Amino acid sequence: MKGTYNLPAPGKLEVVRQLLNTWVVPNATRSPEDRLPALLRDPDAWRDTFSDVQLGAGDSIELLATLRDDLRQMLDGSGDWPHGLQRWLERFPPVVEIVPAADTTVVRHTPTPESGVAGWILAVIVDAVNDETWFRLKRCPDCQWVFYDRTRSRTKVWCDMLAGGAGGRSCGTIAKVRRYRERQTS
Repeated sequence: MKGTYNLPAPGKLEVVRQLLNTWVVPNATRSPEDRLPALLRDPDAWRDTFSDVQLGAGDSIELLATLRDDLRQMLDGSGDWPHGLQRWLERFPPVVEIVPAADTTVVRHTPTPESGVAGWILAVIVDAVNDETWFRLKRCPDCQWVFYDRTRSRTKVWCDMLAGGAGGRSCGTIAKVRRYRERQTS
């Protein structure tokens, strides 16, 4: 069975998920790694990973790491949701764009040219909050991997139950075994 922990989020929200997963706990070491600084120092690696998002002059490691870390905290309702997001939006306000179509009108948010990657990410999040796909992004309580919950009930807890191959996760199974063992020793 193929693991589902790394299935993409819909549309541009996948880029947000990828940015959030630049902080990762690899299976092999179980030690946290911050991969964002290396991506920002290597423009080719950035383009390979985030082809839709252009780096700007104001896109510093500190700014993007702080945005990423704040957003990761907001995913599970901890952090300062929704006030933390509001503070970021006040700093990098998106522009509202009305797009008429044949049978409907779509409201989209776009970043201002000077807002760089942070503005682009925040504009995508505003649209995702509006269509409620943002609330399907979740952070695994075990490995901290950010995944998109595709379940109908939106109640998925762990990134995956079965490893599904080399490099795959099995956080759900590990957590259930851990709880079983704790109950047996009580």
